[in-house]
Order: sequence, then C-alpha cells, then structure tokens
Amino acid sequence: MGKRLFDLSVALFILTLFSPLCLIAFILIRISSSGPILLKEKRIGKGFRSFNLYRFCCERRQIPRETDSQVTNKFPLIPFLQKQAFGIKFDTLPTFLNVLKGEMSLVGPRPQSPVYVKKFKDAYQTILSVAPGMSNLSPMALAEEVSSFDPSETCEGSDPITIGNFPPLLPKELKLAKAYVENQSFILDLKILFTTLSQSILSSPSFFRKTNEKDRRCLQDDIFNSRAQIIFVSHLLAILICNYMAFLLRFDGKIPNATFDLFLKTLPIIVFVRLGALYLYGLNRGLWRYAGLRDLLNIVWAIFSSTLFIYGTSILFGWGGYPRSIYLIDSILLLVVLSVLRSAKRIYATLIQTGIASRRILIVGAGNAGEMIVRNMKQDRRYDSLPAAFVDDDIAKHSKKIHNTRVIGNISEIEQAVEEVHANEILIAIPSASTTEMKKIIKYCKPLNLPIKTLPNLSDMIHGRISVNDIRPLDIEDLIGRAEIRIQDPEVAGHIRGKRVLITGGGGSIGSELCRQVASFRPEALIILERNENNLYQIEIDLLERFPDLSLKTVLGDICDIKKVDQTFFDLRPQIIFHAAAYKHVPMMERSPLEAIRNNILGTYQLITASDRHRVETFVLISTDKAVSPSSVMGATKRVAEMMVRYFDDQYRTKLVSVRFGNVLESNGSIVPIFRDLINKRKPLKVTHPKVQRYFISLPEAVQLVLQSSILGEGGEVFVLDMGKPIKIIDLAKTMITLSGLTPEADIPIQIIGLRPGEKLHEGLFEESEVVVQTRHEKVRLATGEKVSLDFLAYIEQFLEMDHQTAPSEIKSLLKELVPTCQWEGKPAPKVTLT
Repeated sequence: MGKRLFDLSVALFILTLFSPLCLIAFILIRISSSGPILLKEKRIGKGFRSFNLYRFCCERRQIPRETDSQVTNKFPLIPFLQKQAFGIKFDTLPTFLNVLKGEMSLVGPRPQSPVYVKKFKDAYQTILSVAPGMSNLSPMALAEEVSSFDPSETCEGSDPITIGNFPPLLPKELKLAKAYVENQSFILDLKILFTTLSQSILSSPSFFRKTNEKDRRCLQDDIFNSRAQIIFVSHLLAILICNYMAFLLRFDGKIPNATFDLFLKTLPIIVFVRLGALYLYGLNRGLWRYAGLRDLLNIVWAIFSSTLFIYGTSILFGWGGYPRSIYLIDSILLLVVLSVLRSAKRIYATLIQTGIASRRILIVGAGNAGEMIVRNMKQDRRYDSLPAAFVDDDIAKHSKKIHNTRVIGNISEIEQAVEEVHANEILIAIPSASTTEMKKIIKYCKPLNLPIKTLPNLSDMIHGRISVNDIRPLDIEDLIGRAEIRIQDPEVAGHIRGKRVLITGGGGSIGSELCRQVASFRPEALIILERNENNLYQIEIDLLERFPDLSLKTVLGDICDIKKVDQTFFDLRPQIIFHAAAYKHVPMMERSPLEAIRNNILGTYQLITASDRHRVETFVLISTDKAVSPSSVMGATKRVAEMMVRYFDDQYRTKLVSVRFGNVLESNGSIVPIFRDLINKRKPLKVTHPKVQRYFISLPEAVQLVLQSSILGEGGEVFVLDMGKPIKIIDLAKTMITLSGLTPEADIPIQIIGLRPGEKLHEGLFEESEVVVQTRHEKVRLATGEKVSLDFLAYIEQFLEMDHQTAPSEIKSLLKELVPTCQWEGKPAPKVTLT
C-alpha cells in the first residue's frame, strides 16, 4: 500500500508539473503528423496481464501526399521530444499514466513484449509477481527508453514482429529482475530512483558538445574535465560561506553595520590566504574518491596555518573590532565543510550501492590489502562486487567491522563462513603470503568449489596501492609448491651494462623474458636472432614500448645458417650470448629426430665455434632437466649440447657455461596454458600417467638463473637451480580445476592416455656421475662431471653427413654411443645426494 501511494504521488506530481509541455506536444504532433498522438506498445504486466504502454509518437512517419501519387517521408516538428530534462525523456511522459492506472510502478522489472515473456516464461513466473517499473536495477536510466521498443513495431493495433535473436543483455536483465523481486523494499526503491536520476543527469548531453559533429560528450565528461575548476570554485564558495556564517553565528544572525563593513573589507585577504594555504598543501590536486586521513590532516594544517597568518595580518594592519571568536568559528566551519566535500564521492557511492545481484566476496585476510579492496568495492559499483565478510587468524579482529564488513572467524572456518554469508567467490587478500600459507588456505577452500582469486605480491604493485583492478584469478603459479626465488646480485647488472648482448630464440617464451630482463640492465645493444618473423616482430614492439632508449637490433635468421650467423657476429660484434633457441617438444622430436640433431646439436655447435672466431666473452647455453639420463631424442640432443660446452670450453677463449632447469610455467606449449584452455572450454584434461611428475619453474626465475650463471664459474660448468619437490601432473590438473570453481571429474573429467613416445615418469636434475656442489647462492648448485674425452669433432662430422634418408634408429644409435646414459625405455633418473 505504501509503495502504491508513493507511485501515485510522484506520478501525479510529474504529470501536473509537465502538463503544459504535454499540451504543447499534443498540439505539435497533431499538426505535424497524420499518425496517432500516443504510441501504444503491448507489454505484459503483473500476473501476465497485458497492457498498452504509452509514449508520445514522435518517430518518423510515412504520409502520402494528396497531390502526388508517390509516398514521401514527412518528419515531425517536435525534435525536443527526443531530449530530456532531470533524467526524464519528454516522449516517455505519458508512461506515468500507466503508473496512475496501476499497470506499472516507478520501480520494478522492465516491461517486456509478449515475445520475450513467452521465450523466458519460467523466469517471468517470478518476475511478474510484481508490477513492471519505469526504473529498474539494470544499468539503464530514465533518460533511455523504458519500454524496450522495437523500431520494427508499428503503432496501435499492430502485432509485434517475431524476433529471432534476443539481445545479449536480456539474460542479465532477467537475473537482475529476479534479484529485485527477491529483495524488494522501499529503501531499495529509493536507491534505484536516486541512482537512475543521478545517472540520467550525468549522461545528459554536454553543454560544450558541437552540434555539427558526432560528439558524444556528456555532462559527466564536463565534470571530469573540469575537476580543477570545480575544486577551486568549491573551495572559494566554502571559504566565503563559512566566513559569513561565522559572523552570523557570532552575532546571533544580526551583524552590526560597522562589523559587516569590516567583514567585507577583510574578506578578500581571508579568501586569498585560505586558497593559498589549500594550494600549498596540495588539496586542489587530490582525487576525492581516495580522500582519507592524510587529506584530513592536510586540511587541518592548511586551516591552522592560514588562521595564524590571518591573525598576524589583523594585528599588523590593525583590524580594530574584528572579533577573535570569528577565527575559531570560521576554522571549525571550514574544517567541517571541506571534510564533507571530500566525502561527497563516498556518500554518493554508499547511496547507490544496492548489493543486489552482485558477486558476494568472502575476503581472506583483514589487513591493509583487505581494507583497501573493501573500500574500493564500496566506492564504485561498476565492479559488481559486494564484500560479504572477512576471515582472519588475528583473534583481536574477530567480531569487528572494517568499512561495515564483519570479521567472522579464522581462516580454517572458511567453509562455515561461506555458508553463513552465502558467498559465491573467495578473495585471498594477503599479498605477503608464502606458498606454504597459500596452499594451507586453498586446502580449506577446495571443498567449496568456488572461484578463488588473489592479489599480486606487494613488490609487484606500484606504491603498494591496491584496488579491485588488481584482483586476478588464483593461478597454479601461486601453488606450485615452492616459493619463487629472486636472485639480487649487482654483479649481474654490472656484467651486462654497456655490453653488446645477443639472444638466440629471443621471440620464444624464455627468450622474450630474457630480452626484457637484459634490457632493464641498459646494455650497449641488445641483439635478437629469431627465425619466426611474427615472434620477432612482437618482441620488438614490446621492447621498444617498455624501453624507448634501448639500442635494439633484430635479425631474422636461423642458427643453422652458418653464413647468416657469421655475418651477424661480424656486423654487430656481440660480447655475451644467451642461447635459448631450441626444439623442445618431446613427441614431435621423436617423429623428427633429424631436425632435433640439426637445431639442438649442429646449431649450437655453429654458435659456439662462431663465438670463438669473433671473440665473444661469454656463452650461456639454456638446457633442460630432460638432458639428464635422457629417454627422448630431444633430451639426448640437449645432453650433447651440454657436453659440447664442457668440451670446447677447454679449447676456446670464450667462457662457456650451461644452465639446467625443469619445466617453465606459461611457456609456449607447456602443460599449464594447455590445461587452462581446456578448462575454459569445459573439456577433459588429458594426463599421460597417474604417477608422472615434473619439476616446475616460473619464467622470471628461469631467466634470473640464466643471468646469474653468466657471472659464475670459470667455464665448462652446468648450473642447476634447487627446484624443490616435483609435482604430480594429475595433482596439477585437479588443482587447476578447483581454482576455476569447478569439481574434478564431476565438472571436468581427467583422462589417462598413457605415456607418449620419449616420455618418462620422473625427470632428474643430475646425472649419477655428476658431483653436486653448492655455490655461493643458496638456491644455485653446480653439477661437475668428468671432462669429455671423446673425439667430439668426429661425431659432429657424422651428424653433418645425416640427411632425410638416415634412419631414426641410426640417429638414436649414434646418440646412445655419445650419451651412454640414454634410457630409451623411459626409466626414471637416478637420485643424487648433495655433497
């Protein structure tokens, strides 16, 4: 009854207020068009009862001339009906008649045509339990058409045309409409009306929009572009009003003439001093959306210092009769007004925040990051997120509120918390959490099958400011079972700065990250040798955007082309080489062993010999854990490349070293992006064996080890990162499914397809014959082995003589002869004890 009385009151007020305009519209439509005055659109209302929704008919009409047999277009002479004022479009004024008749309400689900209602009848069973409204939860204001009018529909008496494709936004509107019905209240209606009205006004055409151009500027753009002027005017008005109010309060509303003259005389000085103080404290530059305690302190200091200055000026110039109490009253009033002005944005955000149909977020961690996230969510409803509650292990925070959001328990009680607040998403807001802590939190989240998100590390965030834009899905990189290693060594920067650095395969995953990190050390020149033109182009664009002053040389070529390699070395004279170009896909190299020989062995050989001819200082080979007791052609070729580094280091002046590590997360073709893509498509994940496990390393870690290795040792060494424990691929698959808010097997099955050619269950990091030595870096180890005493050049000659007629068995036989630890049957690598 209260809602109905409110609707009647507002509708009567609007129709009465705009009745002269309605009369003018009535007359203009009649004299300018032969069509009907009111457009009646068939809509379905409460209880599935149909009704006609009224609007002024101001669309283009086709009218036949009496003197001409041809049909011509005649336009109505009422363009103002397409405009709006106070958020109300003039042509929708007759819709308030539907409100008076009780067919519609001011607030409710959007009225739809019978075609839509029939298509989504099940949803409308709930939605049409209330009257449709002129304003609703959808992001649409009264400035827009409220009736979902289809231009193909004709006027009164016509049937709507069958619609084949429904608007993509309709499902979301249905969700919002159902949410409104389930949560309707008078307060919610007021919020929706206020939001609709304010957004309509802000979206009104700009005062400065050019009529002859397609200029879509609106009032909100004017406000945004005039922030500095608005702040200045706000400060000016606040100073003037507060000073005047101080005199009114001091003299009980009756200011003596002599005192008022003194007020006018001193006002310019007060305004100048106050504005100057506010400027000096930076209060004319801050964003009011982020106003906080620091801004309040700046306001206090600005007012205090300006008051002291004004008081000193009054003594200096002898303002006789100026009441001392004015200083105090004026300062207090100005402090209150300026504080309220800076809270206006937050007050507005609170007024329009409904929380209906928003994602309810359970936030893990009630620290600074959590506080910033909640504040950001509540300030801007565009994020479509509502903080439901916190969980935190700090008992002192339990039952407390942060921005009106409760801390309801420990992290171990996540399951109960989700049930209590009906959360549909979990956000881990602990940027400083270690991998062990993250795994512990995930253990509590797994049974819930909810999407889990997190924040970047604080070291990765600019100035430590956190917002909703920083939220990202919790990824497997956060849970690979080991803390990310960061090696900080000024020697690396000193070794690269001012040098000419060449990176082969610079367009690949590891190569491109290597390029970015090397570029940050300001080399004299960065040279990229890459055979894939698209990859080369992409990394060139990326580097020049990140490092505009970088001296970048890109070379499109193949490391197997000895003439191209020699010409590149001769022209660009590299001093340091990072060799990242290689074939790495195991099953593919099993099918194409000759290509693996040519690229991974002969290409590396040509680079090493060219390095010596052109006096390169350091050569770093990027190897893999598949080179340890290899069971594949790819692994065996990388093992031969490591042996070449040891063999030629004794003979050449160039310092040659190798770097060995496990699988690189997010590299092209690696398991993680493949799994992620399959999960997004809701397709089964394929695992070769339930017991297969691998070592994993992130791209930044891998590159840091490569850079570190360039300054360690004397040459001939193989450096290996302490990679922690290997991870089962099947556990990796289950975890990635869980992190997506799905259930393994139930939502996405996991298929066991059997080991692929060349694949083994377990990878190793060290050969049995290698001695493992700890380096000066805690996480970097050195694998020393026996010197290569074979006639290596004879084997190189045999590889060079191979062609497409060479049998794969012959290639494998020669590799086995050169690498006796090859295990073509795929046995696990031996365990090595650290000495």
